[in-house]
Amino acid sequence: MGRPPGFDKDKVIQAVERQFRRSGYAGTSVDDIAKAGGLGRGSLYAAFGDKSKLYLRTLGAYCDRNEAAWAAVLEGPDGTALERLHAYLVKSARVVHDDPDRLGCMVTGFVVEGVDHDPQASARVRQALMRIEGSLTGCVQAAQRHGDLDPEADATGISQLLMAINRGMEVLAKGGLDAVALQRVADQAFEGLPLTARARSQQASRPVVSDAS
Repeated sequence: MGRPPGFDKDKVIQAVERQFRRSGYAGTSVDDIAKAGGLGRGSLYAAFGDKSKLYLRTLGAYCDRNEAAWAAVLEGPDGTALERLHAYLVKSARVVHDDPDRLGCMVTGFVVEGVDHDPQASARVRQALMRIEGSLTGCVQAAQRHGDLDPEADATGISQLLMAINRGMEVLAKGGLDAVALQRVADQAFEGLPLTARARSQQASRPVVSDAS
């Protein structure tokens, strides 16, 4: 298979990214990559380099997009910070089920697979996790400023706990736990936050609405 005339590099990167997310770095061959991208081996190497370079490129693109998506969920005014933390948990519960191929996070896949082929990839994954943790910590601190979370609670510790719940729900979803069960996990995790008495009173007065289906 030769190079298609005027092929779209971004579409190739997206297709190859999904292949890596589907079968992991070790489980993805150059032939798999070529097939996913619709290119011949020669065209693939000429356009993107070897498998390691292409993995790093797709990982970087995925991390950029993922960081921006979580920042969009978590960043905003202090007055709605608590709602945004709940939205983070709800989205965490649905992220696998909302994907038609049930693919998980590429960052999680990298860590679980134990890929050690490129220190640049390891560094990019650490950077992604730190940036998401930063967005979470900022949101927790906003909720504390607004009086919705205990101001004495460890904001960094809470953000790391929420990240652990996020990754755990992803694994459970890929293991077969359905969206309704994961919504219950998200709700329970939210209830476990160090909410102030005022915030608990406000939450109790609101009707229960579930996004799960």
